[in-house]
Amino acid sequence: MQRVLVTGGAGFIGSHVVDELMARGDEVHVIDNFFNGRREHLPGLPVKQVHEGDLRDAAWMAKTVAGLAPERVFHLAAIHFIPYCNEHPTESVMINIQGTQNLLDALAGTPAERLFFASTAAVYPPKEGEHLETDPIDPMDVYGATKAAGEALVRGWGAAHRKAVAVGRLFNAVGHRETNPHLLPDIMVQLIAGKRTIALGNLDPRRDYIDARDMARAILAASDHVATGSDVFNIGANRQYSVVDVVDMFSAALGEKIEIVQDQARVRKVERPSLLAGIAKLNHATGWKPEIPLERTLAELVA
Repeated sequence: MQRVLVTGGAGFIGSHVVDELMARGDEVHVIDNFFNGRREHLPGLPVKQVHEGDLRDAAWMAKTVAGLAPERVFHLAAIHFIPYCNEHPTESVMINIQGTQNLLDALAGTPAERLFFASTAAVYPPKEGEHLETDPIDPMDVYGATKAAGEALVRGWGAAHRKAVAVGRLFNAVGHRETNPHLLPDIMVQLIAGKRTIALGNLDPRRDYIDARDMARAILAASDHVATGSDVFNIGANRQYSVVDVVDMFSAALGEKIEIVQDQARVRKVERPSLLAGIAKLNHATGWKPEIPLERTLAELVA
């Protein structure tokens, strides 16, 4: 058993990571400001192990983290939604970059030996075919830029303090507990309202969708693997679907035909055409592989 800190642990991915850690018997503590996270995502976690606070509050972070004295840290707290980041760049920088540095500063003097940092596929420039960890870093939006900076900060911290750092470049997570208005929640809201002709934005982009439970297992596998130094891993499913493909799967799960109307107000002006995770590195290092097909995830959401 280890004492583990998960920042953003009440969020979409963070809460699934908490589930995995608790299942293996760790003492889990969560820091979350509940901007997007929800307390109901942590039903099995004692209230005393949920700490409400903000990464931007350096003094609060220093006091809280010192008191927790974690042995391992999973840093998932961030502003994630790309349109929101583009509209609020200063806030995104302060949370995703300054907040990360505040956490690193707060870890001084604690027994923490391993840190997992949740980065993103948005650090990569547009590309057809698999993105590999050796690809150049050239983000095209504010979110990707903040995460590229975060990667540099955590790797520098690890090198300076001889700590183990695993960086996970997360692709498109889907499933239960989603907290941002991405494609699947947008579709679900309209279906729940009884609509069978739904309004969507960009229809052609292809994305690599991975169930959040598979992603959580991958995050633990990456962190367990990196015992010294630092390393980076893509975390995705190595399969692509267009928006139309996803809607067709919803139709099959629902047993009803769903029509699409493109809403120009929802169309992103800048949109990469393709994201596909090359996941051979993590698979070869740890044996991890995704187990939950997208069809099952969507069927569960519909049910």
